[in-house]
Amino acid sequence: MTKNASRQPISSVGIFTKPHRSDDIRLILESLIPWLEKQGISVYLDLEGSKTLPSTTGWTKEEIVRRADLVLVLGGDGTLLAAARVVADHQLEKAKSSLPPPILGINLGNLGFLTEVQTSEIFDVLTKVLDGHYLTEKRLMLMTRIIRHGHSISESHVLNDVVINQGSKARLVEFDIYMDSLFVTSLKGDGVIFSTPTGSTAYNLSAGGPIVYPEMDGIIMTPICPHTLTHRPLLLPDQTRLEILIKKGDSVIVTFDGQVDHPLVAGDLIEITRSPAMTTLIVSPDRNYFEILRDKLKWGDRSHN
Repeated sequence: MTKNASRQPISSVGIFTKPHRSDDIRLILESLIPWLEKQGISVYLDLEGSKTLPSTTGWTKEEIVRRADLVLVLGGDGTLLAAARVVADHQLEKAKSSLPPPILGINLGNLGFLTEVQTSEIFDVLTKVLDGHYLTEKRLMLMTRIIRHGHSISESHVLNDVVINQGSKARLVEFDIYMDSLFVTSLKGDGVIFSTPTGSTAYNLSAGGPIVYPEMDGIIMTPICPHTLTHRPLLLPDQTRLEILIKKGDSVIVTFDGQVDHPLVAGDLIEITRSPAMTTLIVSPDRNYFEILRDKLKWGDRSHN
C-alpha cells in the first residue's frame, strides 16, 4: 500500500448505495445530489439508490465505474468491499481507457472501519476532495481461481479475505496447502482464512490472527479452529502462489469478502495470488490508522482497568 497526496481533478462522482437502507439513503441523496450538481459535478447514481429517488436516472455499477472520477460509497464496510470488486474488474478490463476511480466511504453501517467518514462530515470532506486536498491509499487485493479437473471454473478478486470452510454444517474440512508448489501443511479443522493486510481486522482478527499494518504487503493464513495444538497463523510473502487442495468435506464452500460463495468438492484446487488490481481509497488526512484502531476496535483500551 502507498499513501499519496493527490490533486487529480474530479468532474464526475458515482454513488454506490447500501441495499435495504432506503430511508437513510434518500435523506442523504436529497441534499447530496443537488449540492454536487451545484459544484458542476456530474452525478451517476446506482440502480439501488435511484429507487429512492424516482426522478433520478439509475446506472449499473459497471457503467458508473467507467464514467466516474470518484466512487462515493454510502453504506458500511460490506458495501465498500463490493464496490472495490467492481472497480477491480474495471481495472483489469483489456479495453480500459482510464485509471480506475478512487473510493471514498461514508459510514452508514455499524463498525465502519473502511468507511471512516461519518454522515455529519460528508460536505466538509467532499469540499476538500473536490478541491484536490485529499490522501489516497493503494490497498493490496487477492486473486482467487477455483480449478476443477484441470480447468478454471471461477475467478474472483477480493480486498479483505478468502475463507474456506464447512458452511452451515458442523463438520471438519481436510485440505493440503502448498506455497509455490512446496508442501506447507495438511490441515483439519473448521477451515482457513487467507487475508490481506486490509482484511486483517475482519474475520482474521476474530479467528485469532494478527493485525497487520496496511502498508505491509503480505498474505495472512489463519486456521479456523484447527484440530491440533500446533497450527498457528502465518504471514506469507505477497509475491507467491498458494494452492489449497480439498481432500475431504461435505458442502465445503469458499467465500470472497464474506459476500460471494462458491461450493467446492473434494479434489478442487483453490489458487490464491496477489491480484494485479489494487483498491485506491481516499482517506482523511486528519485521522491515522492507530486512531481508527483505538476508536473502532478499542485496541489498547485500558478503561476496564
